[in-house]
Amino acid sequence: MFNKYKRAKFSLNKMRGNSRGTFINFLIIALFFVLITSFIIYFDDTDPHIQAAALNRTADKMSTLVTSAHWLWRAKGSPNRIMLVDYDDAGKETNRRPVTMSDLGWPRVEPSDMGCAVLWDNILDMPMQINTFRVKAEFVDGINTTGKILDSKCRYKLAMGASFEYWVYTGRVVKYD
Repeated sequence: MFNKYKRAKFSLNKMRGNSRGTFINFLIIALFFVLITSFIIYFDDTDPHIQAAALNRTADKMSTLVTSAHWLWRAKGSPNRIMLVDYDDAGKETNRRPVTMSDLGWPRVEPSDMGCAVLWDNILDMPMQINTFRVKAEFVDGINTTGKILDSKCRYKLAMGASFEYWVYTGRVVKYD
C-alpha cells in the first residue's frame, strides 16, 4: 500500500514538473514573439515618409531625364525618336533605350493608363514599384478635367497617398505628398 502511495505521489510530482516545464517553454516562446514583433515595428521601412521620399527621388529622376530628352531632341533637329543613354560613374555606357518624342519635344504618351506605364518604363527603365510597393499609373485627360488638352498628365501614385504628375504637353513634373 505504501508503494502505491509513493507511486501516486511520484506521478503527481512528475506532472507538476511537466506543467512547470511547459509553462516555462510557453513563456520563452511568448517572449520570442514579443521581441520579434518589437524588431519588426522598430525596423519597419514601410513608413509612409520613407516611401514618399523614395517616390520624390523618382520624380526628380523623371524630371531630369525628361528634360534631358527634350534638349537632346532639340539638339538632334526634332526627330520623332531619340536614344536615351545611361552611363555609370566611370563614364562607361550601361544602357540605351529609344524614346518616341511628341511634336512639342517631350516624350510621347499614349492617352491611357498603359501609355503612362510605358512612359515610366521608357524614361526610368525600372519596375513600377518603390521598394516593395506598387506604383499605379493613371492618365488624366485634360479635356475631361479642365477642358484644355494641355492639362493632360500622367499621375504616378502610391496607395498611401504620395504621388507625382508628368504633364504630357509641357514636360513638367509636379510632386505631391
